[in-house]
Amino acid sequence: MKTQIYYKRLIWIVFILLYSGLFFYNCLSPYENWFFPYLYTLILILWLCKEYYQKNLFFQPNFVPAESHNYLLRGLFALFFYSSLVFGITTIVWWHQYRILNSPILSIIGILLLGYGVYQREQSLRTAQSHKQSISRFYFTTALVTLSMFLGYDSFFLLVYALVVGLPLIFLQAQYYKKQQEVKAN
Repeated sequence: MKTQIYYKRLIWIVFILLYSGLFFYNCLSPYENWFFPYLYTLILILWLCKEYYQKNLFFQPNFVPAESHNYLLRGLFALFFYSSLVFGITTIVWWHQYRILNSPILSIIGILLLGYGVYQREQSLRTAQSHKQSISRFYFTTALVTLSMFLGYDSFFLLVYALVVGLPLIFLQAQYYKKQQEVKAN
C-alpha cells in the first residue's frame, strides 16, 4: 500500500512546530510552573498539526458529508477552541489569580486527559458503529479534549468558559448531527 505524502503540508507543519516550540518557550518560561503547560501546548499543537496533515477538522466528524455541516456551530466552536488556547496562555502570563492550584499536578492530569481524548477519538473514527453512536463518541472525545485545556493550563477561567460556552456548543453539534441522521433515515 502506497502512502501519499503531502509535502507542502508537511513543510508547513514542521515550520509551525518549530515556531510554536520557540514562541511558547519564550512566552511561558519566565513564569512560575510553566513547563507542564508548555508541554501541554506543544502536544495540543502537534495533534492539531496531525489533524491538519490528514485534512481533518478536529471539531467535526469526517464521516458526515460536507453538505450536512452546520457552519454556524462549526465556526462558533472553532472560535471557542482557539480562544481557549489564548486564554490558557494568558492565564499563565497575566491572569495568575485565575490559576486553580498553581502547581504542575493539574497540568499533568490535563496532558493525560488530552492524550486519552485523542486516543479515544482515533478509536472512534476506526470503529464501525451506528451513526448515532459514532456521533456521540466523537463529541464525547471532543469534550474530553476541551476539558483537558482547563487542566493543562490550570485555569479556573477556562473551566468556567468550557462549562458555559464549550460544552453547550459540543452538545448542540452532537444533537444537530443526530437529528440530521434521523432525517436522513426517514
